[in-house]
Amino acid sequence: MPREQNNNQMMYESVLNAATELFEGNRQMAEDWMSKPLPAIGHAIPADYIDSPERAQHLLDIIGRLEHGVWT
Repeated sequence: MPREQNNNQMMYESVLNAATELFEGNRQMAEDWMSKPLPAIGHAIPADYIDSPERAQHLLDIIGRLEHGVWT
């Protein structure tokens, strides 16, 4: 697996794991969230949005805000 593809997969897994925690362990709900347009990122699809560490961190920040009840 090329390094860039491996890095993207690792970033995706990191965000997916955080989303799974957000949805109280429900991985299917997390995968659904990752596959639908998200207004907080200009209606981009989170799974497609993760193409850099900065964008992955942006999604992790959004998940963190949602966990604390701050709607983004």
